[in-house]
Amino acid sequence: MDFKFEDYKIQIVDSGNFPGKFVASIEELYNVVCIIDNKTEVSDKLRPLFDKEILRLKDEKQIIPQPDSGKAKITFASNGKIDSLRPFIDEFWDKILGTSYSSSFVSDDSYFQSWEHYLDNGKDELIKKIKHTYSIDITSIYDRPICEILTMIKTKKIILG
Repeated sequence: MDFKFEDYKIQIVDSGNFPGKFVASIEELYNVVCIIDNKTEVSDKLRPLFDKEILRLKDEKQIIPQPDSGKAKITFASNGKIDSLRPFIDEFWDKILGTSYSSSFVSDDSYFQSWEHYLDNGKDELIKKIKHTYSIDITSIYDRPICEILTMIKTKKIILG
């Protein structure tokens, strides 16, 4: 069954962080939330977010929560492929990023860009440290998921392009 925007109850609460503003949301859809200036604009602000979230759920073949079904169940992205690289990834995280892999959530779709802040010179330093430590230049593949890059480093099979 396809549910409509009007089928869901909208919650509006005072914003603790933005005086004079409100937080509007649909409880069952955790991505449908926004800050509003006045309660009369709630439908105009939430409807596009609702439409986008319903489209995302359908595209990902996920169940669309029923109205009044309670808080949305949060699911995490898969990390089976990246975890299969252990203990190599533990060593990599320590040597290259200077932190414990266990302190990060890395999914199979994560990118190094999210961890550049661990290094003073970000991307450039990350690429240089990998080249120095593993004798592999990842410049041309840097924008691929971490899982793919680390698999290539581990197996020494770099596919350029």
